[in-house]
Amino acid sequence: NEQLVFHGTTWSCSLGQEEENVNLCQNMTCSLCCILQTSFLVSKACSAGRIFSRFGPGIYTSSVSSKADDYANAQWYSGNKVMIVAKAALGKGSNHYTTSLHLTAPPLGYDSVSCFVPQTVLGEVGVHLNYDEQVLYKNEAIRPAYIIIYEQWKRPWSVYDDDY
Repeated sequence: NEQLVFHGTTWSCSLGQEEENVNLCQNMTCSLCCILQTSFLVSKACSAGRIFSRFGPGIYTSSVSSKADDYANAQWYSGNKVMIVAKAALGKGSNHYTTSLHLTAPPLGYDSVSCFVPQTVLGEVGVHLNYDEQVLYKNEAIRPAYIIIYEQWKRPWSVYDDDY
């Protein structure tokens, strides 16, 4: 059950900003380069300054890019954002419709059959979720496949703006 999923992240370097910027940085605060160098690590959960983890500490992804965009920071000097498209082996996921902060693994019966088939929680659209989420609790279950660097959307001028 491998799927391509989106993961919004932070970055603090100039990777991909220009054609010649193709080297990963060594800055430990650059989550993008850390993920690209070592892959995803559950131990880094909540290390980007977010303290709320709806389904406990894990690697959060979504099939919806705009959900991942909520977790991508814009660089101060370019305004660009970045997200990772990852290959995630979701295996048999446990469906949840409300927040379950206490989770550190999926409920019993949803464990993987080998260490390369992940343990996941599937956050379904419902009471507490507007978009789906997948939470992986094993590093081996996910690998970065592509990066997307994009310009942060700015609302066009409107007759409702005060500056007209």
